Amino acid sequence: MRPILTILLLALTLNACGPMRQMQQVASQLPMIGSVGKHQSQLFKKEFQKMGEPTLVSPIAVSVQSVPFTSNMLGKYSKNREKQGLEPLAMERDTTKNTMPKYFKMTITDVIRLVEQLNQSDNAPLKKYLKEDSDLVLLSQISFVAQVEVSEKIEATDRFFLTTDRDGTLSLVFESGTILNMADLEVFDFETANFCWNKDNKGQLQIAHILMDGKTSPGDTAANPKKLDRTPDYLKL
Repeated sequence: MRPILTILLLALTLNACGPMRQMQQVASQLPMIGSVGKHQSQLFKKEFQKMGEPTLVSPIAVSVQSVPFTSNMLGKYSKNREKQGLEPLAMERDTTKNTMPKYFKMTITDVIRLVEQLNQSDNAPLKKYLKEDSDLVLLSQISFVAQVEVSEKIEATDRFFLTTDRDGTLSLVFESGTILNMADLEVFDFETANFCWNKDNKGQLQIAHILMDGKTSPGDTAANPKKLDRTPDYLKL
């Protein structure tokens, strides 16, 4: 087996590939996955402004996948480091297997339980805020790289959970209960999910779905809860 060659991530590649310079870049510091806020997207840049976060009475499952870099994601990663004034990290590529360096993708998977908890009384203040501002979204996925020691711990663990710690803030924990420190993760990209609303049997507004796939609100649900609160014209007479 040939030796594994070390390549500087995009130090040479980006200089040679003009189109890869035109990738969106992410704010240097993102809040915890599961946070609620506003997603702002411009031509080559996107940011997430945190407005709040839910209180989780029970843990919410998240998945962590190791994914090979594509040219698109490699560009985003390089732009993120460039924005922070950092040098590209040295990453390894196995030329004998033609494999690319990898990054991690973390996604909220237990969406049903998250919806249930958002509708509970513990999250009444957040839910009220969500009803008043339909532009708010959920930070549902993050892409990141980590140092070797942290990466090995992640790869050795099958299950991860999002919880609310003793201080009332969101935390990521391994299946063993050990906290996964966000400061150890170099987050360079993210995805958001929208909320859909309907009314329960008592006519009260509740969160019905979290759209992880970006599609429109299904059935009798609505992205803007104010539409469900409108009084029909025939009742105004």
